[in-house]
Amino acid sequence: MIADDHMLVRQSIKQMIDNAPGFHLVGEAEDGLSAVAEVKSKKPDLIILDIAMPHSTGVEAVEEIRRWSPDTKIAVITGMTAKKLLRHVYESGVEGIFMKSGDVTGWIDDLMAICNGKRKIADKVRQLVEEAPDETGLTNRERQILFAIARGETNTIIAERWSISANTVDRHRTKIMRKLGVHSAAELVARAFRDGLLESEDHR
Repeated sequence: MIADDHMLVRQSIKQMIDNAPGFHLVGEAEDGLSAVAEVKSKKPDLIILDIAMPHSTGVEAVEEIRRWSPDTKIAVITGMTAKKLLRHVYESGVEGIFMKSGDVTGWIDDLMAICNGKRKIADKVRQLVEEAPDETGLTNRERQILFAIARGETNTIIAERWSISANTVDRHRTKIMRKLGVHSAAELVARAFRDGLLESEDHR
């Protein structure tokens, strides 16, 4: 199923799907409310969903789709690059996020992988999500480093993990401490545990 308020986008995706084995288009929608209604009625295996449609925001539509058809896989397509919005969409648990401006080579394979239980996130989306601050003001990379610090890893070990320099790790550590208002690694870990920042390590 396809949900996008631009007919040309829907037609382009429809053409790709019609030419791909293993896919059968069961419906289209041009706004968020229609998308949810179609999913509720038809229970598709997969919906390709724009997150900037009239009558419902992307995250709202995702929540409603999960409510009415929890087995439907959701692949989001977007032309938006707002980091905070993309972070919300990423954290909503959708199975795929792709940029409309991205390379469509291999896209059908990605959609098939999503149908088979894998998660596919475009590299550009991952980059923007990592740069987006969460409620604490920490970016995804800063949260990764916070978890590593809590595990007692040194700057060198952290740097090797993500192929960055130890100096870069040290700069991240300084920023994290400033954002959380602490002055030592011990205070940092204590604050992170106290505020529940280490409850779910999904940023490795």
